[in-house]
Amino acid sequence: DSKIANGNPNIGFMPKSSGASSPGWITVTEHKISQSFDLTRVMFSRGNVTEKKRFGSLVQQGEYVLDMYAGIGYYTLPALVHGNAKHVTACEWNPHALNALRFNLKMNRVADRSVVLEGDCRVTLKELVEKCDKGTAACHIASFDRISLGLLPSCEGGWAIAVSCLRQDEGGWLHIHANVTVDEREKWAHWLCRSLRNILQRDHPKRTRWNAVCTHIEKVKSFAPKVDHVVADVFVGPVDSSKMRLKENATTGVVDFLGKFVPTPQNALPPSCALRKDGVLHQSWLMDND
Repeated sequence: DSKIANGNPNIGFMPKSSGASSPGWITVTEHKISQSFDLTRVMFSRGNVTEKKRFGSLVQQGEYVLDMYAGIGYYTLPALVHGNAKHVTACEWNPHALNALRFNLKMNRVADRSVVLEGDCRVTLKELVEKCDKGTAACHIASFDRISLGLLPSCEGGWAIAVSCLRQDEGGWLHIHANVTVDEREKWAHWLCRSLRNILQRDHPKRTRWNAVCTHIEKVKSFAPKVDHVVADVFVGPVDSSKMRLKENATTGVVDFLGKFVPTPQNALPPSCALRKDGVLHQSWLMDND
């Protein structure tokens, strides 16, 4: 059932078939969640295990959650199983990951509280928001309390549509993954919050009382020498939101490791991991479609 990859015997063997009956299909159980997938077709990192548990603990019962880069259900499943989310919308474009995602939702008995959007989330979510605005779709399916953006090395291309998908009345939480150099973590957090504030001003000018506040940065694992995979927990919403009570004079900024709020400067400079044509990360497919 195998063939030599590209005719080169030094590369190894790739099974012709994929799916639950293929020779590459395995199951990994973490925190009582079964994750099945074809190891010859999709990625799996044991280093993300603590972040999966943490995300599940952050999700509150009854929340509507969006997983923009679902894969096989890395964060979708903890949100449903441990967070007891009311509903999760999971976006994915890899057909092999989609197959595993649907399988895992059924195996963990949470398929009835989820929906899978197949394709580029920047496109599928934009279409969903437009349908909601026109009244041709139920608004709750395009209005989320919490959004996971678990794409490496950068999910910057999804920030704008993520902001559009937050609840219009209360705002919500963005959990933004990135590969960031150790000495630029604070710089990245301020630039991230300033970028989100700029998106609000550009795309949602009526949301004048909305701000972006990074309350925590979690190190998930070391990605490379002096580069960490981190997650920023960012609240984006109005100052009087019940989800995170901000002071009336609160502005965009970062809560440092001592718990002190530090306002983000207007001219927050981009870190080296920012997406740009002349930068380290310049892949066009990672960038905002607009």
